[in-house]
Amino acid sequence: MGQRTLLRGLTLAVAAVLPLCGPAVVQAAESAATAVAVCGHTSAQPTLRRGSTGDPAVEAQCELNLATKPSRYTPIAADGSFGPATETRVKEFQRCAGLGVDGVLGPQTWAALNTWAAQPHTCATRGTSSTAQPAVCGHTDTRPTLRKGAAGVEVKELQCRLNLAMEPFHYPPLAIDGDFGGGTESRVIELQHCANLSADGVVGPNAWAQLADWSGRNTYCTPPRPAGYPIDGLDTAKYQHPGGAPIDWTAVRASGVEFATVKATRGTNVTDAYLATDLKAARAAGLAVAPYHFYTGTSPDTGAAQADRFVAAVRATGYTGQRAGDLPPVLDLERMDDGSGRCPTYGTVDDAKAWLDRVEAAFGRTPIIYTQKSFLDDCLGSTTAFARYPLQLADYRRSISRPPLPDGSTTWTMWQYTDAALFPGIQAPATADVFNGTQADLDRLANR
Repeated sequence: MGQRTLLRGLTLAVAAVLPLCGPAVVQAAESAATAVAVCGHTSAQPTLRRGSTGDPAVEAQCELNLATKPSRYTPIAADGSFGPATETRVKEFQRCAGLGVDGVLGPQTWAALNTWAAQPHTCATRGTSSTAQPAVCGHTDTRPTLRKGAAGVEVKELQCRLNLAMEPFHYPPLAIDGDFGGGTESRVIELQHCANLSADGVVGPNAWAQLADWSGRNTYCTPPRPAGYPIDGLDTAKYQHPGGAPIDWTAVRASGVEFATVKATRGTNVTDAYLATDLKAARAAGLAVAPYHFYTGTSPDTGAAQADRFVAAVRATGYTGQRAGDLPPVLDLERMDDGSGRCPTYGTVDDAKAWLDRVEAAFGRTPIIYTQKSFLDDCLGSTTAFARYPLQLADYRRSISRPPLPDGSTTWTMWQYTDAALFPGIQAPATADVFNGTQADLDRLANR
């Protein structure tokens, strides 16, 4: 799998795809303006009930599978026959979505189903495992070898099964459109990594067999945490507060998380809305905590001014860098967060050093640098100027056992290995880290 461009601010916008239940889902469903063939069978959505048959019934069964599997319901048969099992699953879905429970697929249930099938949602109650089903998407039983450029019903079956096999909060669902493009190829490669198969993006017999297994029962491919690093951490910003929801830091700590980096500022004029509450609450819950600053190079020679903004903002929260639980401050050096993937227009080594020097002088701590080797290579000339700083390296590839080091550096401190981890107490996905060291090492870094 190719190395992803790191845009901490933008990748966290996956928070818009988050678990919902009850009235919020009803509102979302009612906002659906048109019928959608999420599974690619038909956009015809007549009222269906026990005894109904045909393409609308297959579409409904397929969408029910996509909508309820995130809550650990085993898929039902997508055979076009609306029997007792389908009626039961409709009722279960209606309860999940806060709708009237009658087992009939009318306009409101269809609208909610379209929403839940296209985006991952979870129910307040979890399903129970039952017998795996061989037909869960309803397109075709044929399993030809498929690769990029293929099209047709077999590709729809592939895309649907990928959506059912890959944990949807980590792997956002594909459009089931029958077009084997780059997005489908990337997802196939992710599946192959999950299943320890040759990661060539080609769907042959082994990939089909794994898809049939995972998509037909109560299980998912989920990205594992890196082996050999027992201490967990996470990174938060406003994206972990969907709709203003607070983070339950006590629950986060109880889940085993030991450290957190909390967004403080961006550029010269933005302070994260949740800096004050999150920094204090995470520390109070017992986590080692660092505030971080997103460096922008949209104007020349602003590093010192950005540092001043950061210092003022975090001092206002009580952060000194010297208290028990205070990790060093973090400078986030990465590509522009405007979706372009470009290097910061006026970003320079000297300007970044201006930030680092001023913040180090303010807090008496050597800052940590969040970055990745490819950014320093592409945007800052493979500089070795940051070799003395502790590193938080971002790399989401599952094919590596440690992140690659920038030129001149000999070790790393934190590895951000995913941008879509799910934590108790947080109502949206977050980036997750591991710490390169022992608990005693982390305690020393956090003045404990």
